Amino acid sequence: MLTENKTIGERIDARCTRCGARNMQISEEFIGSGNYEVKAGKVIAVTSADSLKATGRLFGRCRQCGHDWVFRKNPLTS
Repeated sequence: MLTENKTIGERIDARCTRCGARNMQISEEFIGSGNYEVKAGKVIAVTSADSLKATGRLFGRCRQCGHDWVFRKNPLTS
């Protein structure tokens, strides 16, 4: 479900915003929901999301200094 614009081996033009390293983990945020059906004060059914929806937010974590940040532009589409 990740943004499928880059493949293994392709260059990503992104650096750690603290130390400038190019070794990082990029995480894409998704949302889903669980539903609880309640009748007479008792849970009678539990269902989870059938699909997840991308929020458009991408997070970076530097593998050298441990810094975490949110990308302003998607580095996977450039």
